[in-house]
Amino acid sequence: MKRFFVILILCALFYACKPGIPKDIIQPDKMEKVLHDIHIVDGYSTSFANPDSSKKIISSLYKGIYKKFGIDSALYNQSLDYYYKHPDVMKKMYDNISLNLNKEKEDFSKMIALENIKTSLSGAALLAPPAKSLDSTFKMGTNPLKMYTIDYPVQ
Repeated sequence: MKRFFVILILCALFYACKPGIPKDIIQPDKMEKVLHDIHIVDGYSTSFANPDSSKKIISSLYKGIYKKFGIDSALYNQSLDYYYKHPDVMKKMYDNISLNLNKEKEDFSKMIALENIKTSLSGAALLAPPAKSLDSTFKMGTNPLKMYTIDYPVQ
């Protein structure tokens, strides 16, 4: 019975001493989402021709990300420093971020391809004459297509 308690206490101590992410650091799952959004904004910033105007827009977008996740820039930078010092955790996060970004890129490419197909089909439909259908009540001797002939007198 003594051995059981000793083993139980050792296991509890080993589990309690296991290094984890400190409470004052953004946890990895939340940090992944923050970094994902940050990288989306960074990619968006490369589309601006004027770097000065992009800085103003990007800083407001960063503030929006911080507000979305309930953090501030100091906590973000502190957490980023922590993860830079723990590259194994950072690598796992970036593997997941990379997978998510690639999946979003594929989904976006598929969506653009579908839009292009719809546009080309609607353009072809505009060029084609409208389809004429016959009524199921068509009877011989009637003119369902409303085609009339005009007889001009011969001179």
